[in-house]
Amino acid sequence: MSTDPKHTEPPLPGTAVERRPAPVVRCRRCHRPLHAPESRWEKLGRHCADAPEQTRVYVIDQDELPGI
Repeated sequence: MSTDPKHTEPPLPGTAVERRPAPVVRCRRCHRPLHAPESRWEKLGRHCADAPEQTRVYVIDQDELPGI
């Protein structure tokens, strides 16, 4: 194989694809962009992954149970 540009071989079929930048992945809680592979996979930032899950609390007026 020579380094002369006139004698370079064409790339193999299917290997000459343009490289695209990675899509922006954001944390599903705080919506900050994620960079670490594990964080991008889980879609949670390092601070949000350690935080407890958020739960909704509904305060509803209820009748008392009979016999109490």
